[in-house]
Amino acid sequence: MHGLKNIFAFSLVILGLTSCSKKEKPPVVIQPALLDTIFSSSYEGIIPCPDCSGIETTIRIYNDSTISRTIYYQERNELPITKVGTWKLKDSVFVATFDREKLFYKIKGIDKILRVGSDFKEVTGELSADYVLHKAIPFKFKQIEGKYLVGDTVNLYNKIIIKHTKKDHFNIEFTHFNKIDSLNNCTTTLDALLDKGHQLNASLNDDKGNLKVIFTKKEAHVLFENIDKDSVQFKCNDTLRSLPLQGSYRKQILPSN
Repeated sequence: MHGLKNIFAFSLVILGLTSCSKKEKPPVVIQPALLDTIFSSSYEGIIPCPDCSGIETTIRIYNDSTISRTIYYQERNELPITKVGTWKLKDSVFVATFDREKLFYKIKGIDKILRVGSDFKEVTGELSADYVLHKAIPFKFKQIEGKYLVGDTVNLYNKIIIKHTKKDHFNIEFTHFNKIDSLNNCTTTLDALLDKGHQLNASLNDDKGNLKVIFTKKEAHVLFENIDKDSVQFKCNDTLRSLPLQGSYRKQILPSN
């Protein structure tokens, strides 16, 4: 860790130019070692939202001048959105362009980047910590394992149980509960593969369709690709019963001992 800290300590070097006037700002030089650290990492945080509990944000900056940004508006039952744009480095700020939108991310150390305004000024006050994006911890299988629910648990609801089995394989168990008519309860299991984006994919209907599970901080989001969600059926108790799966499932936190 001391080596990494030293990288940053000497990365933001202010070059004083005696020939410049006092009004001119000296340029900021970013050392390649710090940029290599940024290009090999993801940064994430929860940005304040005026009409939701927060915007989960993950950015990945690449050395080919592209940048990806994934956002998720918490508790809106909407899917995360990923956009890819380009960046230019101005002093210690990445100026990112996504279509017609420009965003600004300031290098603050080896493990964090700040979301700043177009004037490159940092947010101050009580909300300042909410605009910090921290380097993401390495992914572990247990981060997505567990039980997820959607619906009314006293009436109708769906449950997903996700377990890691081997290498990049996971078992997904879907159960539909009907507390009023238990004959409509239905359980099915699928084998899913983990992709590079840490999302699960399970083949449906002879590999023509795909069930995808996307994960955010507290939820799993189920959607179908190349298949009509209304046509998805699973065999349960020797009969075909419709099991509505698509939507956002809330992760259940187990009580600590």
